[in-house]
Amino acid sequence: MNASVPVAGGATRARELLRQSYGLIQALAVLLVLVVVMSSLSPRFLSWINIANLMGQMAVPLIVAAGMTIVMIAGEFDISVGSVVALSAAVSATVMLQYGIVAGVLLSLLIGPASGWLNGIVTTKGRIPSFIVTLGTMMMARSLAFVVTGGKVVSDLPDAFKALGQARVAGVPLLFLIALLTYAVGGFMLTRTAFGKRVYAVGANRMVATLSGIRADRVKIQCMMIVGFTASFAGNLLLARIGAIQADTARGLEFEVIAAVVIGGTSLYGGQGNILRTIIGVIIIALIRNFLNLSRIDIFWQDFATGAIIIAAVLLDALQKRVGRG
Repeated sequence: MNASVPVAGGATRARELLRQSYGLIQALAVLLVLVVVMSSLSPRFLSWINIANLMGQMAVPLIVAAGMTIVMIAGEFDISVGSVVALSAAVSATVMLQYGIVAGVLLSLLIGPASGWLNGIVTTKGRIPSFIVTLGTMMMARSLAFVVTGGKVVSDLPDAFKALGQARVAGVPLLFLIALLTYAVGGFMLTRTAFGKRVYAVGANRMVATLSGIRADRVKIQCMMIVGFTASFAGNLLLARIGAIQADTARGLEFEVIAAVVIGGTSLYGGQGNILRTIIGVIIIALIRNFLNLSRIDIFWQDFATGAIIIAAVLLDALQKRVGRG
């Protein structure tokens, strides 16, 4: 009889480990299938030239997705990030041409946190869903991007700034390495600091967190400011990579990023998520877009694919919830 106790305990621990790792296993399985299928259909898919180019393309969504993971764990959304990326890049380029690189970058980096602060204040104090609030700021920021650029392409940036976007370290794009560093910082912040614990607590149950002495509104505002900063930071990296900017840049990035975060295992309802898993979600979406380009499939199908991914991500999140309850 005693021998059966450890066996039962081991089975229980195994089931609990499987339940906790379900999201990661699910994302890795999807990624593996995609790599196998796409590499078999396109010989150029696994070439180093394509992989390096893919790394450079992923830098911007990776950085924005890191901030989005934090704000979604806190139980909120920010669908204005694509517009903030465009506005930040537009301001950086315009100011840079007049007053230099440092002035352009520093001023543009204030846009995201300011937008995030506004989103957070209206969301928490007005008790308005963040989805609606950021829908408004998305339209405002996009409009301001058109105002700043005058509806034209801003180019002729300093060579020293554009060199950042083309730099490589051991063949790996510098922008990709910067994106990975962002995840190291974000992972440390969420798992090793008191702020990270408060983010999870507020996202899991705002009322309980408040009763525990956590200032839930402040935490949510801080999270909105963080995702805003990542959007402004990513806007500057995008500007360095392409060497020019127009107001329509990064349109639809917000939904692509949210889908990547959910695919990475972060719950749509808050309180659950792992920022490092978000990397897998971004890679999955980037692989699909890259495959469509290599296969010379009409570019209009890319939005169809992104929409399908968003629906699949929501279904996977619902399935993950059921597994968790099971």
